[in-house]
Amino acid sequence: MSTPSARPSRRRLLAGTAGLALAAPATPLVTTGRAVAAEQKTAAMYPLKPPHLLEAETLVEYLRLRADQWSHNRYNAENDGRTLGRTTVTWGRAGHPEEFENISQCASFLTLLLERAYGTDTAYGWATPSYFDQYFPPKDGSTRGTGSYPNAEDLQAGFLNASAVPHFDPVTKPVNLRPGDLVAWDKDPDARTAPYTGHTVMIRAYLGTYASSVDSRLGIPGVVPHLFQVVDCTDNPHGGPDMASQTSVDRYRANPDTRADITADNRWEEHNGVGYGHMVFYADPGTDLFAGYRWSVNSSEPFPAVAQPVTGKRQIAAGRVNAFLVQ
Repeated sequence: MSTPSARPSRRRLLAGTAGLALAAPATPLVTTGRAVAAEQKTAAMYPLKPPHLLEAETLVEYLRLRADQWSHNRYNAENDGRTLGRTTVTWGRAGHPEEFENISQCASFLTLLLERAYGTDTAYGWATPSYFDQYFPPKDGSTRGTGSYPNAEDLQAGFLNASAVPHFDPVTKPVNLRPGDLVAWDKDPDARTAPYTGHTVMIRAYLGTYASSVDSRLGIPGVVPHLFQVVDCTDNPHGGPDMASQTSVDRYRANPDTRADITADNRWEEHNGVGYGHMVFYADPGTDLFAGYRWSVNSSEPFPAVAQPVTGKRQIAAGRVNAFLVQ
């Protein structure tokens, strides 16, 4: 009589497999529910960006690829300190960073950016010099010279009246700011200060609230600080950490500016021109309307800024490009 083989027979294997199948639960042996959930895509993962924000990012990123970026990317003011210099903003061909250039100021950069995205050479066709002359005229009532651009206070006045400006919608609350929205403020509503009337930025991303001990200096209990990444052209990067304070340095590293850096030997080095930075816009706790701003997370002084003229406060307004009506 032969002894049983230690190796199971094919019949036993098949029988065992059938038994496992019968004993198995109704769910498949390989579950895919968790894996599928991890792979699900949502609209939040792919936020839509308006054309002018994409054009701005293209310019910034190609300029960052230039070995001599700061010779071709700078904020331009004349040596006398009283007048702004020429404005030249050039988008080159894809793959050719050496063809990109920015020599401009905050408002002239954004004006040419809108002309690039929605001007006469596009399907939209509305962002032309005559459009800006008509809807963003000099706030002080003067006449704009040929080849000149709106400045920050001109844009602020236009955004304040955005309901009457074609292709713009008003944005009155920091919490409602979206990527591509433009914010401008007039630092002295009672006078035209040359050459710097204020500043204007474009929102790139909303990063939530960012509380600081200096918020109380606005004198508004419960004021809400909203942190944003912005795109702008400036001669003063959004940063300026106290190099003797590791906390200040860490704040800057978490919210940096592409025009400045902390060198390997721990020195603060900055440039000017177009780039990304971070700043805070404050909201009134009762109305959610603009209440002020802070230049960076390391700035010790928040500035009160509201929509309507108020003595001792700067004037601020924001607009959203509503360009998607082809003329």
